[in-house]
Amino acid sequence: MRQIIIAFILLVNNYCFSQDIELIGGVNKNNFYDFRRNEGHYNSSYISDFGYTFRIGVENVKLKKIDNLNLRFTLSYDKYGGGIKVSDGGNGGGYSTTANINKSIISLGVFPLNFKVKNKIDLNFGIEFSRLMIDGFEGEYNYWLMNWGSSYENLNEKYDRFNARNYFGIRGRIAYDLNITENLILSPQYSYYLGLGSEFEEFPRTTSSMRQYLSLGIQRKIK
Repeated sequence: MRQIIIAFILLVNNYCFSQDIELIGGVNKNNFYDFRRNEGHYNSSYISDFGYTFRIGVENVKLKKIDNLNLRFTLSYDKYGGGIKVSDGGNGGGYSTTANINKSIISLGVFPLNFKVKNKIDLNFGIEFSRLMIDGFEGEYNYWLMNWGSSYENLNEKYDRFNARNYFGIRGRIAYDLNITENLILSPQYSYYLGLGSEFEEFPRTTSSMRQYLSLGIQRKIK
């Protein structure tokens, strides 16, 4: 967490100028997912859940000595979760994890692709790196063997930590700017995050996260 905050401060203060600052708050809807087909012994199902987010954005950033490149940076706090039920195995047995997830992360976003349409609509595309803050989970791990029956274990007793520590993914954002004053802007916005890494350190390690956000931002232009 400290490394992400330090990286955000260094990027904004030491390498950039001409900044506009935005404070953002909103809700998210998380869906866990994987690309494996439900066939053979593998089966997965996921339940979506709602959470919330707080975000600081710095945009219209120009790197020193590169005047034609505008960047956007974000520092975010997200709380999200959902339900998972995943099973796998072979002919002689199998195993499954059923869990409810409720965790918090802090993230650094870097947006190199930024466009403005008719001076009102902002389009931003970039990558996001995250660090786990709160590792919340509860559920069961079940395993069974042919001729031996099945056994259940509480996830909190089996694992000290279930969620992965680090995450990365891509994010897109669209916002509509409403001018309140010459230097103050209100921005209703939608963003979408697609996780590209695993959400969990234990089975199921192929599961990632996709999240949709509805938020409201207030931006201060700094000339």
